[in-house]
Amino acid sequence: MKKKLFILVISMFLFASISSTAQNYYNKTYNFGAIDHPVAIITDSLENVYVCGWYEDENNENQRAFILKTDNNGQEIWRDTLDVPSKYFALCLTHTGDIALAGSQNNRCFLNLRSSQTGMEIWEYEESESDDYWFATVNEVIDSTVYKLHVVKTKYGPHRIWDYLFDPIDGNYLYDYKDIDNTIYGITHTSSLIDHDQVWSASAYSENNEQMGLIVNQNFRPETSFYWFFNALHIAGVHHYFDNQGCVVRYFQWSDGEYDMSVLILDYNIYEVWGNSFEIMHDNFSVTGSDKHKNGKFIITGTIINELALWFIDHDLTYMEEQIITTQKPRTGIDVIALSSLDMILMGSEQPNASNNTTDVFLMKLDNNGLVSVIKNKLPDQLSIYPNPASDKIFIKDNNHSLQAANAQILNSMGRTVKTISNLNSPVSVSDLPSGLYVVVIYSNNKLLYRKKFIKR
Repeated sequence: MKKKLFILVISMFLFASISSTAQNYYNKTYNFGAIDHPVAIITDSLENVYVCGWYEDENNENQRAFILKTDNNGQEIWRDTLDVPSKYFALCLTHTGDIALAGSQNNRCFLNLRSSQTGMEIWEYEESESDDYWFATVNEVIDSTVYKLHVVKTKYGPHRIWDYLFDPIDGNYLYDYKDIDNTIYGITHTSSLIDHDQVWSASAYSENNEQMGLIVNQNFRPETSFYWFFNALHIAGVHHYFDNQGCVVRYFQWSDGEYDMSVLILDYNIYEVWGNSFEIMHDNFSVTGSDKHKNGKFIITGTIINELALWFIDHDLTYMEEQIITTQKPRTGIDVIALSSLDMILMGSEQPNASNNTTDVFLMKLDNNGLVSVIKNKLPDQLSIYPNPASDKIFIKDNNHSLQAANAQILNSMGRTVKTISNLNSPVSVSDLPSGLYVVVIYSNNKLLYRKKFIKR
């Protein structure tokens, strides 16, 4: 029996005159070529943004890969492009704070590492043969106690599931494995680190005229992988859901022809699956990308009747809210990032000229409701952190003694929580943290109040 629960809420507003404000909310566009194809987005703990993809000329030829870095105000810091036929499809932060990018160069599988500070290339790997494959996803994993880059190799048409592992420090190829029993019929296009030693990658494909989706639980060994099949026209993202649980956001078609969105959850310890479907009450819409807030709320982006759209689904999968964002120029949402502050960054393509098919890249930073908030997210000099740099401990002083109920965390350069602080006015040991850059973030009532970086010697 088909079960659907949904609540539909539509709000419309204009972004015609929005610029950077004291709250760091912004709405900006970036141009690389005649037609820009932004594909993937990540952020670091300082809310710097990295976007990769490719651009081409007005004839859809001469593709060149690009990567862009902006600060937390959307101001461009650096950009770089490859000067040979190329495309970037995925990127990730490594434990060193650098950026790994996966894609194709000269029609061959390609992987490289760049400095997040300067954009300069540190190393690159390019396969000698083509066979029409490319590297579609990249994640840094911990295999036993060693960091490795995990990439998925893919192509159009039937092919075996094929995975590679590399050393993230020097780019040395470690090994690859091809599944000899399972064939997929479409490209792998998204992946996520579900646990420190577990990657799920996904593809949507057609076999015998039936649309199917596939999630692969890698575990970095073919003998420990398993495969999850379900109906899907497009997979908008895979995410960690809860302990021993991952989830997939999919766009699919019921047997009666109706198109819906759903979240499916898999407990990979007991192989139990559940979820819920939500009806999108429009004849013309697309679902493209998604992320999940720390509070559990899902954010999904796409379009509704050729306008930029967001959907919000609660953690318990009981209701959905829908929001249309009206802009001066047509925009398509491609992906969205949920920030630790509960704000979000929406990424996609904009059509600057209605008379042709040219596109630019856009970035919008919004609050957790998909709006530009008027609530300031920083305190002035109410808090101080010292010493900086620190080697043994830091002190977080609440000068006005007004944040007894606030929560504090220390994030590493990749945005991961490495320490939770229960008392703001007690010394915090950092002796167990590796040397590097860290950020202290302080929340109250799920709102970000303060962000301050420090260096651990």
